Amino acid sequence: MLWERSPSSLLGRAKVCCAGLLACPAFCQPVWRAVMAVTEREEYTYLYKNLSHPVEVLEAFRTFYLEGLFSDVALQCPSGGIFHCHKAVLAACSNYFKAMFTSDMKEKSRNQIRLSGITPSVLESLVIYAYTSEIQITKRNVQTLLQAADLLQFTSVKQACEQFLIRHLDVDNCLGMHSFAEYHVCSELEKESRRILLSRYQEVWRQEEFLEISGEKLRFILSGGSISLGREEDTAESIIKWVAHDVDKRAEYLSDLLSCLETEFDEMYLTSALSMHKKCRLNEKKIRSLVHRALSPNPKAGLTRSTGVMYVIGGYYWHPLSEVHVWDPATNAWIQGADMPDHARESYAVTSLGPSIYVTGGYRTDNIEALDIMWIYNCEADEWTEGCPMLNARYYHCAVTLNGGIYALGGYRQGAPTEEAEFYDPLKKKWIPIANMIKGVGNATACVLNDVIYVTGGHYGYRGSCTYDKIQSYRSASNEWNIITTSPFPEYGLCSIALEGKLYLVGGQTMITDCYDPEQNVWEQKADMLERRMECGAVVMNGCIYVTGGYSSSKGSYLQNIEKYDPECNKWEIVGNLPSAMRSHGCVCMYNI
Repeated sequence: MLWERSPSSLLGRAKVCCAGLLACPAFCQPVWRAVMAVTEREEYTYLYKNLSHPVEVLEAFRTFYLEGLFSDVALQCPSGGIFHCHKAVLAACSNYFKAMFTSDMKEKSRNQIRLSGITPSVLESLVIYAYTSEIQITKRNVQTLLQAADLLQFTSVKQACEQFLIRHLDVDNCLGMHSFAEYHVCSELEKESRRILLSRYQEVWRQEEFLEISGEKLRFILSGGSISLGREEDTAESIIKWVAHDVDKRAEYLSDLLSCLETEFDEMYLTSALSMHKKCRLNEKKIRSLVHRALSPNPKAGLTRSTGVMYVIGGYYWHPLSEVHVWDPATNAWIQGADMPDHARESYAVTSLGPSIYVTGGYRTDNIEALDIMWIYNCEADEWTEGCPMLNARYYHCAVTLNGGIYALGGYRQGAPTEEAEFYDPLKKKWIPIANMIKGVGNATACVLNDVIYVTGGHYGYRGSCTYDKIQSYRSASNEWNIITTSPFPEYGLCSIALEGKLYLVGGQTMITDCYDPEQNVWEQKADMLERRMECGAVVMNGCIYVTGGYSSSKGSYLQNIEKYDPECNKWEIVGNLPSAMRSHGCVCMYNI
């Protein structure tokens, strides 16, 4: 029968037939029974979704804006710039405009709205963003753009500006950025600028901007839970300099600021001495004399200030290690973090930026083939995420952090050293090639001192058969490499550390500690280490160098202990042990905020 083959067609016939009311009951009755049976079953539906529709609608509104079509509101700057827009578009991007156009505000019924405190160029950028989803952020406009986005509640633009400022944070701007972040409630920017303030205080207080901060801000910095104060006399000097800059208003802060130090001081003497001297006669020299007399050589009893923690990443002990260990030198306590993914690899490079640790390259032990992968560990979330692969696979390379980005330098590929270098921009999530090194080296060491990258030692030549005796330097501003000096004891598998304006070389085949002063171009040999440590780890914490693990060629064994070097007394001592013996591990100092 026809209805068994095509009930949908019978539905149409039934409608035609029933138009004549009861003209054909013999035919309609079985047809309707068939139709009802079909509709009782699940209907066949097709949900069409045009994925390009949102883009096309936005493009249409952009055309309307450019051609002045259907606009229902005009935004006017104090200087006179006028932008004809659509309320719906503005409200979709900004809670400020959404509230303005939906609540009982007087602007709701107006066709022209005057916005104070915003320049035409910034307002135009925000309006164009509303119609295109794109906005250009530069060093020149980022602060005014963030201020406007904060005022007009363009949340996503404010967040983008905040990430831009974090990307360009450094010692010379962290004080200003911290105040800026507090004022505009930028939580991430506040936290990352505070991280630099606390971790690099000995550099921060030497900036001119330091002398202009408030007493409350200085007290906040000095009382930070994990501040790296360095030597007490240096921290005391920062307080003296700050007070002497405006004695009349700041002398009253002196005792309160000195109480933040780890050293006892005679508060009664200092208060009495200050009261006896007229403020107009107090100068920097006199304040320094009073402070030094008031300070005691004894540390405060029971004080165990945490000055940052050391993260030990992976390593090798007869097989690749994937564990993450965290050590607090103040309490000698170890905790364990989330294991590193892709654990069957070694000879990667490790560096840190902000709250994250970056692990790049390496090779898998089953085929010794160079890898281009990058894993990122967030110390605060205790989570690993896979990052953007490097442009060039490499292992036994160097990785350092400079100017808000990650540099991967040299290393091995296909068994031979490479001179290729690249830079990772965490904001753009992109690797960018930079100038090649003068000499490609593997198993070298690199560190940053005064915004210059120094690469020392390593192997070069056919399959890395020769040890390189030069130190190569890289300046990012000019994208140029230079040879600056020759190492007195050429090494590979060593560590370089920047401390107090000097470059320290430790580890390798010998126990020698070399110290290089780039400003004076002078080498000085310091106290020998207690162990030979090939492929060890090294970090600076609280003004001292900590060297971890490594392989002892003289003993033929992996090392587990930790050595500490104090530059004040030029002495090494054993201060603890790693959770296990290891070499080729990552070692970074982190300041948890």
